[in-house]
Amino acid sequence: MSLASNPRRIRRAIAVVMAVSVLATACGSDASVATIGGTEVERDELLAWLEARGQISAVGETTVDAAMTAEVLGELVSYESLLDLLAEHGTVADDEDLTAARGRLLAAGFDEHSPALARLTRWQAGLDAIDAGDLGVRAAYAAHADLYGHELCTSHILVSTAADAHGVLDLLAAGSDFGELARQVSQDPGSGAQGGALGCVPLGAFVPTFERATLGALAAGEELVGPVPSQFGSHVIRIDEVRTVDPASFDDLGGRASMVLLGIASMTRDVSIDGRFGTWDPVVGRVSPPAAPAED
Repeated sequence: MSLASNPRRIRRAIAVVMAVSVLATACGSDASVATIGGTEVERDELLAWLEARGQISAVGETTVDAAMTAEVLGELVSYESLLDLLAEHGTVADDEDLTAARGRLLAAGFDEHSPALARLTRWQAGLDAIDAGDLGVRAAYAAHADLYGHELCTSHILVSTAADAHGVLDLLAAGSDFGELARQVSQDPGSGAQGGALGCVPLGAFVPTFERATLGALAAGEELVGPVPSQFGSHVIRIDEVRTVDPASFDDLGGRASMVLLGIASMTRDVSIDGRFGTWDPVVGRVSPPAAPAED
């Protein structure tokens, strides 16, 4: 995977719309927003990213949409977790690697004066190492390949929003039957008519967020997981059977290698988020925004 070849992903990671006050509530210019492994993301750094995109002013009050801030932090957690995982197994970008990665980003049109460029360069160098199949990358995968040694045997209920998915979870907790609820409310007509059943399928059959959340639930020994976002809406997923298989070799991952390593990283790293900015959900693998802006 190349960040340079997917500028939309990076724009999503650093483009935030002004709305609900979140960052302004953090105390101190060096307040830590998140800690991922041994890496800290500070408030001023996040503000600099937003300013670089023209979303906020460097002067005066700062207001930022809470949901979009959580999305940005989710990107930060994902990629910093990847670098932490690779470093644990001896893959750390040197000056030559960073120069090559920076050149690729600049060639793709990124602003050389952006305060985000240094971090994006490190991310790109990590993805380049995966593409090259470095020894440390292979060792990182081998150490955790069992997390991906599964077929996915699931049922799901698809609804429009995360709030709707929380409503489904509440009904299930109150004793509603999953199959009946799927037939009544699921917006996936095919599986809904079957009580939500999706059967058992190999990895790669579902969209990445669905697959990552299902694997996260399997790793955590949980039967239900949700809300899980995708381009189709919001899912509540039930694990119907735990079916292990021999995990693919690293070479057989092909173009999925980066996504798999990102998933492994987000399932195995220690992550903490300042509660005013959201909550890290290691099962789903995302930052959920706070219910409401907190005050000092």
